[in-house]
Amino acid sequence: MIKRILLAYLVPILCVGGAIFSLMALNPTRPEAVNTKIPTIFIHGYHGTDRSLHGMIRRLDQKYHVATDSMIVHVSKIGEISTEGEYNPNAKNPLINVVFDNNRATITQQAMWMKKVMSYLQKHEDITKFNAVAHSMGGGVWEAYLASYSKDPAYPSINKIVFLAVPLYPEEYINGDEQVDIRNEQEVHANFAERMAKILPKNIPVLIIAGDLNDGTKSDGEVKVDSVLYGKKLFQSQKVETHVIKGPEASHSNMHELPAVDHYIIPFLFGE
Repeated sequence: MIKRILLAYLVPILCVGGAIFSLMALNPTRPEAVNTKIPTIFIHGYHGTDRSLHGMIRRLDQKYHVATDSMIVHVSKIGEISTEGEYNPNAKNPLINVVFDNNRATITQQAMWMKKVMSYLQKHEDITKFNAVAHSMGGGVWEAYLASYSKDPAYPSINKIVFLAVPLYPEEYINGDEQVDIRNEQEVHANFAERMAKILPKNIPVLIIAGDLNDGTKSDGEVKVDSVLYGKKLFQSQKVETHVIKGPEASHSNMHELPAVDHYIIPFLFGE
């Protein structure tokens, strides 16, 4: 009789406890964030659109409440700048999405457009420091821009940078999104890393996230993990943090939709 009474009470308690545990697993603790008031500027990848990174931006704002979806900067095919939304320097960690109408332009061309964008943001929005986030080939744009203008006081200074599924081997930027085989690969990589280490700002924090489908390709379906993690050699004078997300969901075009990515980015950009 006593056993039956105990079971009658214990079973519902265990069921409720199991349900609570399941809910906690599905909805992990919301990441903590501080209000740095430093804007974060996003650049999409090759063939990207305004929707490419907007899902992440919306989650940071509406789901996690760690930042503010502030502005979209459109760059026309001839380099003219227009904006949507309103940038508020007092907003909580404002987010700015840069969108190139010519989303197949060369890295060099897009870097020149970013020069105009950053000059515009400094002049019209009084932005002097920023975080950078890039997906895929957008990382090449940030690299090219920073290599040319990061030490120029006429432009805002970089605070932190996130490379998400960004191919970092130099040969992957020769012909759009097509990888090109090169001779003396190791020598080219070494020379490229040495040059970038000298011209990029020292000691800035860099977060690098790669995807691995776990299907034997050691890639996210588009970019090799080795190419993404090459950043550890490329940024030898910077503070580099790396992560590899594994599984069938870690495909190249899906990386910016993963909660695991959010939970790496939030403390990196907005943590104490």
